[in-house]
Amino acid sequence: MGSEPYYTLVSSLPLLPHFSEAQWLPLSRKRLDQRLSMLSEEHAKQLQLAEELIKWQRQPISRTTEQVAGQFRRALPLITHPALREFVEYRMAQRTALVALRRRRLGLPKPADDETWGVGPWLPLVKASWDRNDLGLGHLLPWLEDAGKLLSGGSALELERLLMDAVWTRLGRIAERSSFGFEPVIGFVFRWDILQRWMSYDAEQGSLRFKELVAEVTRDQQPLFA
Repeated sequence: MGSEPYYTLVSSLPLLPHFSEAQWLPLSRKRLDQRLSMLSEEHAKQLQLAEELIKWQRQPISRTTEQVAGQFRRALPLITHPALREFVEYRMAQRTALVALRRRRLGLPKPADDETWGVGPWLPLVKASWDRNDLGLGHLLPWLEDAGKLLSGGSALELERLLMDAVWTRLGRIAERSSFGFEPVIGFVFRWDILQRWMSYDAEQGSLRFKELVAEVTRDQQPLFA
């Protein structure tokens, strides 16, 4: 799998401030990609697959949940690095749980057995725990009840902040597992993605983005990856 340490790569990555406190983006995407060229071919391929699947951006509205779920099913077998696969599955658990919360808030029925509405091994557990505040995922997503309250209250920006902070914390734990392995690279890349996304909510775009977030929270048909 390419288990060589990435001393030069990891050492070249700047410290990222917490997304909610950052004043600027310490590294451009172009320069980040230059540093990522030091990855092994296999790690680079797996990282690209993961980024395409779970990067923090709104997906084209033309993409259906079925299409995104199909992408997940195709990509996951190719993402074999344990930490990266764990993170991909965590993000998908997060997104699937949010879809369930939105459906419950709108009074929609429990999904039918043949309906594509989420992905991952947690779907049977979520359906069996449909009426529980934590959807049976409290052990994996301890912030889920808070997310449900923010969703019910229409607190779109605070919900976005909560989700980002949960992922940011998870990435920190992954990065700490190895000083110069692939894990800190994973942590940096996806934290950079969160930071870049949060900073795009600047003063000029803030009002528009807030309206978009509210629309995402209240939309009747919520795509899995929106």
